[in-house]
Amino acid sequence: MPDLCYNDGHIELVMNGSPTHASHIASEGVWERTRFVMLGTIHREPSGGDALAQWLHILEPDVITLEFSEYGLQYRQTHARRLLRELDRLLTEMKAEGEPVEGRGVESLRSYIGLPYEYVAASGYADRCGVPLYLVDLDDLSRLKLQYMDELLSRENLGSWFREYDGGVSDESREWVLARLFFDKGTKAFSHTEEMLMRDRQIREKVSSLMAEHQDKRFVHVCGWQHLADPQGIYAVLNPAKVFVHDRSLRV
Repeated sequence: MPDLCYNDGHIELVMNGSPTHASHIASEGVWERTRFVMLGTIHREPSGGDALAQWLHILEPDVITLEFSEYGLQYRQTHARRLLRELDRLLTEMKAEGEPVEGRGVESLRSYIGLPYEYVAASGYADRCGVPLYLVDLDDLSRLKLQYMDELLSRENLGSWFREYDGGVSDESREWVLARLFFDKGTKAFSHTEEMLMRDRQIREKVSSLMAEHQDKRFVHVCGWQHLADPQGIYAVLNPAKVFVHDRSLRV
């Protein structure tokens, strides 16, 4: 287990083995014990933006780092509008011909094409509060993953996408199941791939450099929830506090 646990359905933040109830995170003075808090999210979760914005409001960081790349941002700023128009055109055609194009798959695809809610929430907070936001994920990896976006938006590929997505368990639902098993039961039903470990190492180095540059500033790092597990202790040198932002029983 990472330094994070649940008690009677409520998230607890663990610092050096001592749990602090998350609803009291501000009053308990988490910043007196660390400069680095990791906020774990489920990507493309519909309620995620509000939950993340709430945590940023509670924590009031001086600096935000985000698991998102500059290339990913630039790609979406340049291409998202065109891709969404093409998606709408294809959906209209498919719907007119009686193909099933409604449901969870549509919104998940729109979310993937558009700016992720993590960026929207973090940049919104940064703009309002005048704090820096750093995108620390790997450009080369984003470039590799996004190069096939245009190919996805074909009739054949969209048909496969919707049949698979709406005929089974959505990625977001699957992530909820895995997260609940991990945080509630301590059951790790997912693996840390070599890609995840490589990203964590490079992101840790970037964050470490930024923390050296911004002495005595309070850092929040927003990342996918699985990175909180950190099985090799890559982030341990930063003495992180870890929070899963989607706990539905949380009261703040």
